Amino acid sequence: MNSVKARRERDKLKVFLENSGFFNQQIFEEHPDGYYALDKEGRFAQVNKEFERVTGYSKQDLNGLFYKDLLGSDCVKSVDASIQKILKGEIQNYQCTIITNSHTKLVLQVTNTPIIVDDEVVGVYGIAKDMTDYLAQERKLHEWEQLYCTLVNHIPYGIMVIREARIENVNQEAVFLLGTVNKEEIIGKDIYQFIPSSHKSSFVHYLQKSDEGFPSDLLEEKIVQVTGKEIDVEIKMIPAVRGDKPAIYFIMRDITERKLAHELMMNSEKLSVAGQLAAGIAHEIRNPITAIKGFLQLMEGSEQYQKEFFSVISAEINRIELILSELLALAKPPQEHYRHKNICSILQHVVALTRSQAILHNIHIHMSFKEKQLEVLCDENKLKQVFINFIKNAIEAMPNGGNITVCAESVRNGSVIVKITDEGTGIPKELLSKIGKPFFTTKENGTGLGIMVSYEIIKHHNGEVKIDSHPTGTTISVILPILIDDNNKSYGLPL
Repeated sequence: MNSVKARRERDKLKVFLENSGFFNQQIFEEHPDGYYALDKEGRFAQVNKEFERVTGYSKQDLNGLFYKDLLGSDCVKSVDASIQKILKGEIQNYQCTIITNSHTKLVLQVTNTPIIVDDEVVGVYGIAKDMTDYLAQERKLHEWEQLYCTLVNHIPYGIMVIREARIENVNQEAVFLLGTVNKEEIIGKDIYQFIPSSHKSSFVHYLQKSDEGFPSDLLEEKIVQVTGKEIDVEIKMIPAVRGDKPAIYFIMRDITERKLAHELMMNSEKLSVAGQLAAGIAHEIRNPITAIKGFLQLMEGSEQYQKEFFSVISAEINRIELILSELLALAKPPQEHYRHKNICSILQHVVALTRSQAILHNIHIHMSFKEKQLEVLCDENKLKQVFINFIKNAIEAMPNGGNITVCAESVRNGSVIVKITDEGTGIPKELLSKIGKPFFTTKENGTGLGIMVSYEIIKHHNGEVKIDSHPTGTTISVILPILIDDNNKSYGLPL
């Protein structure tokens, strides 16, 4: 450019800047973004304080300095091209890197506008915003998003995003758990389409709580696959926000094999208990058989049969049938069913089944029920297994005989509590916390599985087990939840 012409245009720019008072206004001088003016040759003619701070150069240092002297080598060509377009009257937006006075590399977001005086472009007016920290944070956020996506897509848990009961997104594991390979078969569907009808009421409750901002407990439920097959899953629902709108993270894991292994272990323990009860049952059956045999001998020696004989024989046969039914129910129980049952009746049956074993060890079992009707929602056979196991342990704790007390009562917090107390030597305090853990036992030939299985059964009934032990005996308390209906009748909480 002709030096005379360049000087004239620079003077025009100087006059314009002075007359406009643009850079003299406090609002622009103190603005958080950097402001500057360039002449047509690309030299700085004016800057504000923020531009000084960003570049590390003073106004005096920058005055007359070419913008190229600040640019990083990687963006000189692209910025030159943009400046040429500005000098033709176009507004330009771009990012560029600069090297500060302290040799730090910064990224600026720049907007350049032509300064036009008398229909002639005499310079460039620019705004520069330091984007270095923002871009670093954005880069870090992107890295976290990639890490999140990697984890979500490879974690061995199914994850669904649910909003207003609709599935908005799923990871691949959730797709597999729901019995397909295509996300399209899942996304957009109603979540209740994958919930068995028998479980929908509890799911409605959990989803409502999550919508209100309360995460669910870890739940064991069933889901229905696309094929119609039901599988056991462990579920956690967590309230979240996606796109400024409330949503629910639905996390699930297949526990079908774990439940199967657990069921096999429980069946093994049941058979073990049944075998240990065999001696007592043989003794229990021998008594009615002896009575029947005696009455048959009386009948054989007499031509006249008395009706009383038949009623006694019938009662004794019923007694044998009851004992055998109880044993079969323990060894091979029917499919799991939760029904309203009287806990007192369950305990009476258990005591009847274990009394003979107790007698063999010179132990007396006493029962005490403050109320005759204490109904809970339960699997009767599984509760029997628990109480048989606890009474059997109490018997084994008293090799020299003694007393066992079995009592049941309701308490004010809406629970029924069953207490089984023995007169053994107790459990050392330092071992109490280990009770219920797999393969921990205080017995020489025990496995610890019986007590562990019992704990699991009570846990599935939404109950808890507490142990209070002293040198004079141990009390095991089983606490089960109950509800009171409109007729003041007590019932267990549904699972």
